[in-house]
Amino acid sequence: MKLDSKLIADRIVIRNYEIDDKEFCTGMWFDKENGKYLSDPTEEYVDEVFQNAVDTMQDSKYGYYLVIEKIADGERIGSCCAFPNDDGSIIDVGYCINKKFWRNGYASEVVDKLIKWASDQTFKAITAEVAKENVASCGLMKKLGFNVKEETSFKKYNMDITYDSYVFEYII
Repeated sequence: MKLDSKLIADRIVIRNYEIDDKEFCTGMWFDKENGKYLSDPTEEYVDEVFQNAVDTMQDSKYGYYLVIEKIADGERIGSCCAFPNDDGSIIDVGYCINKKFWRNGYASEVVDKLIKWASDQTFKAITAEVAKENVASCGLMKKLGFNVKEETSFKKYNMDITYDSYVFEYII
């Protein structure tokens, strides 16, 4: 799925992922610190199936894969994604900010822009699953008006690491 146009906020632009973004994105996702709370594996656990998914995600029919850039200079600072449910009433979002840019408010700006975008579509709610240990992201969800819908868990792909998690929900 592709955005019809870039999403522009105060300091960032969110645009469609392109194959040229793969090295930047996998550098974050597979990093032990940067990707700690993602479902993506660390580099040594990437198998052929996962690699194929990464190699073709720019053509995904199941969701939006997006890259976040600074408006000022076009530097990539992170990625985000959004996956509609089957009936199109709910969209599940995720984000990853490169650790060089942590604690600068970029995640707030990204999620806020995704809320505004989803509100302009036909979605009735936004969900986001966050590891309970990820205190910063749990706090961000609450700050932006998300409430805990349920408690669950997720496993990092191909690894023996499971995180207890919250599924946060924002009603549009």
